Amino acid sequence: MERLLYFLPAHPQPAYMRLGTSALIMAFFILVQMGLQSQSGFGGLFFLLPGIFFCGILFDRGSSFFATVLATIFAVYTAPAGPWSAHLLTLGLFVATGIVIGVVAEAFRNAMEKVVAAEKAKTVLLMELAHRTKNNLAMISAMMRLQARRADVSAADALGDMASRIQVMAQVYDHLTIRTERKVVDAKQYLTELCQHLSASISGASPVAITARADELYIHSEQAVPIAIILNELVTNSLKYAFPDERPGHIHVELHVDGEVVLTVSDNGIGIRTQPPEGVGSRVVSLLSQQLGGTIDFENLDQGCRVTLRMPKPSV
Repeated sequence: MERLLYFLPAHPQPAYMRLGTSALIMAFFILVQMGLQSQSGFGGLFFLLPGIFFCGILFDRGSSFFATVLATIFAVYTAPAGPWSAHLLTLGLFVATGIVIGVVAEAFRNAMEKVVAAEKAKTVLLMELAHRTKNNLAMISAMMRLQARRADVSAADALGDMASRIQVMAQVYDHLTIRTERKVVDAKQYLTELCQHLSASISGASPVAITARADELYIHSEQAVPIAIILNELVTNSLKYAFPDERPGHIHVELHVDGEVVLTVSDNGIGIRTQPPEGVGSRVVSLLSQQLGGTIDFENLDQGCRVTLRMPKPSV
């Protein structure tokens, strides 16, 4: 079917091209009809119908209607002698058949174009999926290598951290949507739900509250994954280190979108002990912020600390 469309002219074509080519096609089929009629004496108009179909599938129903008019004119001039009332029914049926064939031909071409477009979209989607999977696996591999360099972390803790990061990556694809023919993620909804998930995971185990506020932002999934991992790392680090001895506290996440995207995670804990912060999580945050073309800043507050990610606003 794709090969057939390769031989058909693309839409739209100029009127003179459509009508001129339709006239040439019908002239050919009329000559064939005249030759068959002179050889066999058969006066039917059925051999003109393929010409009407070709005009419709090459261009549109307007071209097939024009071809029907040409075929009808030929039928009128070659009609046997006799009263016109004897030919009206035959001509009416021929015109109606030509119109139906034209509509069917155009619908058939449109259906072929949709099928071919769907096949191409599926191919692109599979290529994109393979590329995205390769990138995600490379990201997981890099984070595992960073984790493996820390000899002071138990295997159970390291595996737990990696499982959390992989889960964050997987959840991004639950929020994929189509916007202007591109697959994007509603970052406002996803990051808010991620904070709710983190809050629910510590419910009853830690007296720390997690709140979030986000502006509307749509980003490509390849950008959503590192942003989500950065947020997960920052909130997890605050939960681990900012509130020792089960002290109560508050973590606030804010996504602000203006000329740039600004993601801040602040808490009222004990603050940052070392500058720059050490640890696998902080290293992951730094590398992913570079991947996004942004910067990451750690700062101590009068009470607690604030981490700010700044990156260019993506276009979708």
